[in-house]
Amino acid sequence: MSRQATFTEYITEEILLEIFYRLPAKSLGKCMCVSKAWNFLIKNPFFVSSHAIHQSKLRCRNNNNNKNLFFVMTGRHQVEYSLHLDDLEFSKYIQLEYMPSDNHHCVVGSCNGLLCLMDFQFNFDSVFILCNPIVRKSITLPKPCLCHLPYKISVGFGFDSVKNDYKLLKITKENALDKFVEVELYSLKRNSWRILAPPRYDLYSDDFMVFVNGVVHWIAYERVKEQGVYRCKFFIMGFDMRDDVFNEIMLPDNLRNLPNRSEIYVTTYDELSSIAVIELGCLHTLCNIWVMKKYGVVETWTKMFSILNPGPEPMPRVLGFMKNGDLMLSAYDNLQLVSCDPERSELGYFGIQGARTYVSSFTESLVLLDQVNGDDMTKNGAKYASNASHSIERAADGFTKLAANGEATNDSSDVEESRSSELFD
Repeated sequence: MSRQATFTEYITEEILLEIFYRLPAKSLGKCMCVSKAWNFLIKNPFFVSSHAIHQSKLRCRNNNNNKNLFFVMTGRHQVEYSLHLDDLEFSKYIQLEYMPSDNHHCVVGSCNGLLCLMDFQFNFDSVFILCNPIVRKSITLPKPCLCHLPYKISVGFGFDSVKNDYKLLKITKENALDKFVEVELYSLKRNSWRILAPPRYDLYSDDFMVFVNGVVHWIAYERVKEQGVYRCKFFIMGFDMRDDVFNEIMLPDNLRNLPNRSEIYVTTYDELSSIAVIELGCLHTLCNIWVMKKYGVVETWTKMFSILNPGPEPMPRVLGFMKNGDLMLSAYDNLQLVSCDPERSELGYFGIQGARTYVSSFTESLVLLDQVNGDDMTKNGAKYASNASHSIERAADGFTKLAANGEATNDSSDVEESRSSELFD
């Protein structure tokens, strides 16, 4: 009995899958070089999506033990990308060499290892790109239905766990006098945009939306008349990616009617799988951080921290939260990414500089592994949707047949092994 036959006799497909689900993407890249059967199994679209979901659950379940990563985009003239560990030193985990766009883009959001980029063109069109920097794959989305230059735009990227689909919500306001916004939704499975009936509320800012618990969130408001005087009532709008439904989340009483020259924005609070609202007081002299301790329960809004602005510059923007409780800030005075102990107001410097800074939690995944780089989705959307519907049973069946025929050996083609190695290195 050959060595490989002995291995497949004792390691069933079910056990192999359980092992693969727990491996990070780079380790799976090496496993793809072991045999044709393993390569076939790992590249199956259903396994790719299942692995991403499993890794996300592992990250939430073992928050203290798992390797938590942050994606960082920073730079002045030349933008750089890297992954960092969530430790005291914010240690660099890896420098990312592959990104599909130039310096004119910004990051909309990150979900299951997939980045959504918005590239500003010289003709003011917005081009959207989905990118997985780990497997070095990207796709350019088709143009939205509404392509006019908006007065205000907000975009949110997230995952529909029911339909196993990645979606992009785009809300625009054509000019300042418009009473209503326009809404479009992109589906990766369908590879198309569709126009949705808009909510009756207005966009507060052009900040990108944040994705938490299957919902993208942003700040909205409506003008209400009380005792003959119009005022703005603020709240959080949510769009559930699973059923394509808008919903409202009430803000704390203190934030529903903002005083002049104050500002608020919503961000993620990963420790509780919830959201936080950052309140910048008048002239940005004070920063209050409100956290919804139990997601969806308005009564659990809690003011966690209040931080005084230490200098004459505008209050640094809160980019995220570290697991030790520190805040990540983008300091305006020296254009640095810094940490802040909110209880002592002490700053720590990571040595990362850049006029443009974006930070988000990140999970390594294989999403887009089966894609062709470039504009493939704009031309082959139907083919992708068909491939994505393959089941894991077909992959397991293929593994069994290959092993039975003696093909599950280490003599995979040099071309395939080289491609898999280059993909993840």
